[in-house]
Amino acid sequence: MSTSRTKAVLINITFLIFVAITLSTPVFAGDKQKSAPPPPSKPAAKPAPPAPQMRPAPQVRQVPPAQPNRAPNSRMPSPAGGGGGGITGHGGPGLAGGGGGITGHAGTGLTGRTGMGSTNYVSHPGDQAKVLPGGRTEFRNPSGRAVTTNARGEVQRIEAPRGLAGGNKMVINRGPGGARVVEAGRPGARVVSYGAGRGFVERPLRPGFISRTYVVGGRSYAHVYSESSYHGATYYSYVPAVRYGPQFYGWAATPWGAPMPYAWSGLATPAPWLGFYPGYFTPYSAYASPDLWLTDYLISENLRLAYENQRAANADQAPPAANTTPSDAALSPETKALIEDEIRQQLAAEKAAAAQPTPSSSQQSGQVGEQLPPALKQKFFVVSTNLDINTATGQVCSLTPGDMIQRRGTDVTADGVAVEVVKSKPGSCPVDSAAKVQLADLQEMSNQFREQLDSGLTILAAHQAKTLPSGPDAGSHPVPQGTADPIPDAGTQLATQESDAAKLEAQVRQGGS
Repeated sequence: MSTSRTKAVLINITFLIFVAITLSTPVFAGDKQKSAPPPPSKPAAKPAPPAPQMRPAPQVRQVPPAQPNRAPNSRMPSPAGGGGGGITGHGGPGLAGGGGGITGHAGTGLTGRTGMGSTNYVSHPGDQAKVLPGGRTEFRNPSGRAVTTNARGEVQRIEAPRGLAGGNKMVINRGPGGARVVEAGRPGARVVSYGAGRGFVERPLRPGFISRTYVVGGRSYAHVYSESSYHGATYYSYVPAVRYGPQFYGWAATPWGAPMPYAWSGLATPAPWLGFYPGYFTPYSAYASPDLWLTDYLISENLRLAYENQRAANADQAPPAANTTPSDAALSPETKALIEDEIRQQLAAEKAAAAQPTPSSSQQSGQVGEQLPPALKQKFFVVSTNLDINTATGQVCSLTPGDMIQRRGTDVTADGVAVEVVKSKPGSCPVDSAAKVQLADLQEMSNQFREQLDSGLTILAAHQAKTLPSGPDAGSHPVPQGTADPIPDAGTQLATQESDAAKLEAQVRQGGS
């Protein structure tokens, strides 16, 4: 091989070695080539609710209350019935009923904005249109049927001159999420249904009192209410069927020696209703006193009942997506404290009443004169049913179960009682909205507050020395004025009304008369 050719080969080999070394050498911070930017840092996790957690909470199997007819509710079916379940249940009636509560797992979901709630109404020949506040429109035809649409043109309310109780008109209301409430009759003699197998039948019981037979999943029970009037407005007040001893009511408002861990069984597999409100409500895992536990119980029952009523009204629909997200502002400890304070005041009132167990003759007859209604003694309320309100700015919005309002006065006018929205979920009336609510509606919220408190006290009494700290003997005794037998055919009346309502909605969709 010639000398020149040998030199060329050596040069080529040297060049290849240089390239290989260059490519395998890392770029250092001091080099001019830019390095890749660091990955974005994870957002800080939301702080957990500031409940005292002393040690890992044991798994608690909750026991159904000794008296299942003590479950809450005046406007909606209460957890005393099955088919939806309570805080702890997997199946069966009562607070252990399946499909609802914090531990329920079963059931179909409710629809989102489907059904009549998203059906746009097309006016028909003969309709007389009337513009209402908030962009709503009422269409009334010569037969007397009226259809009210919301600002989007969706059917929100149907009123027709027929019904079961007394042959009066039937009214169908569709709330947010498609929840349907059907009502026929008059106050004191109504049939109110929330879907298949859920609702109540109201009738006079004796002078000054009415009873409501609730039906949930084929199971019936009755509550009693006394009739009163205030400044010309008629309202009904809940009459408890059971009272406890004064010492027990006092214990329920007294702190325990140390925070009590409490496992709301089933949170590892959240119930359908709890997943529908992510980020809005989370029960604490430990409690310093019974009234704190009662606060979470009361809030959770309102949300559960709302979910189950929507599910009942739309049982043939697919489950919806959650209507809140984890980023939504949650119920803060400060907000819960407002409800806790109302509970403590109610416990004090119950303690005083328990110390005088014999009612006066006027209380027994229900004729107590014009006294300040319980709703005007309560300041903060947890909304218990869908309610449309007109705000002070002329807007129309909806309150939904679990929202909170504050009473702003005691004056009762034709427009109602002044309130302000304290806490609400997305889609409900904005916080700080000022409005007026009819006294009867406000009293219904107060009734449910007391009924759910009684239901929670029943659970506390059953759990003493078992899963909760020991306290005094509950000393429960019946209240004859608050006892009534269920109406035997209540389930049949509700089923007939639901069938009539479905036909009426179909006529509206199809343009029939």
